Amino acid sequence: MTDTYNQLKDELSILYPDVTDIELNEMTNNLIAFYTTAVNAILEDENQDSKEFVVDDKNFKNNLFP
Repeated sequence: MTDTYNQLKDELSILYPDVTDIELNEMTNNLIAFYTTAVNAILEDENQDSKEFVVDDKNFKNNLFP
């Protein structure tokens, strides 16, 4: 994670050369937090969808192919 953090910080320093090191740290932390929250929300939504869609094989087969 540290290597990724430093790579992201380096890329941001290239894109925004006039910002201070403190600002770069804050930007990097905010960007990582944003994407972490987004991925967690997507994974949580996928887990809820999989729990809601439960197929009972016996009833499913009997209804389609009596």
